[in-house]
Amino acid sequence: MKTDEGKLIDIEMQNSALTKEVHYRFQIYGARMVDHQVNRGDLLYSENVHEVYTILFVNDIDRDNLLLIDIYMPRNQLNHVRKYNLLTHHNIYLPFIDAVVREKGLKNLSKIELAIYTLYHGITDDIMALNSEVVIMMKEKMDQFNEDEELVLAASKRQLVKIQHHQEKIRIRQEGKEEGLKEGLEKGKNEGELLKAKEKTLKLFNKLFPDENNELLENLTLSQYDQIFDVLLENKDLKMIKEIIK
Repeated sequence: MKTDEGKLIDIEMQNSALTKEVHYRFQIYGARMVDHQVNRGDLLYSENVHEVYTILFVNDIDRDNLLLIDIYMPRNQLNHVRKYNLLTHHNIYLPFIDAVVREKGLKNLSKIELAIYTLYHGITDDIMALNSEVVIMMKEKMDQFNEDEELVLAASKRQLVKIQHHQEKIRIRQEGKEEGLKEGLEKGKNEGELLKAKEKTLKLFNKLFPDENNELLENLTLSQYDQIFDVLLENKDLKMIKEIIK
């Protein structure tokens, strides 16, 4: 879309994990939006160039950057944003809104946080009880969507494709187990995954429990590190972490 000031905004929804390829793709989207504003031989191109914003709603969490909204723009070695910057990219990690709600409470969310929560969970009773202008606006948009038969049909087809892909992954994974392929393929990378999981878990543990000895997190399995990381993300107490280790 284009704002009244001429700024260009590309809004995307990504239902899969935020992989390297997705990062590449959305950087290319933003670069193209800047490039397409300039025609070859245009001597006055700078008068017609506008800022570009890409906003990516993603059904994933960046475990290296535990944020709800992650903003990227070019900076120099002194951490100063590039002068006359044209491209700003936002990643919005939808599942992380639950961590924000646990910390602030549903009634204390900002407008953008409430909009993100509604996008992620839908128009629920607890949302409607807030009687917020944000919720009312989003409910009106949802009602408009449901009245458009073509949009509803397109959404239904998209959901069927999503279910199909999920079932295909389950089948392929099961076939791999039956043929004994998984052990051979995973053996080489397990040590690296274990080290990465340990480092991430220690980083979050030290942040949440700075006075606790982190030696209890030594020599665990990959599954234990993943479980403990999820528990830390949900702000559970130390007792649950020790139960996982035991």
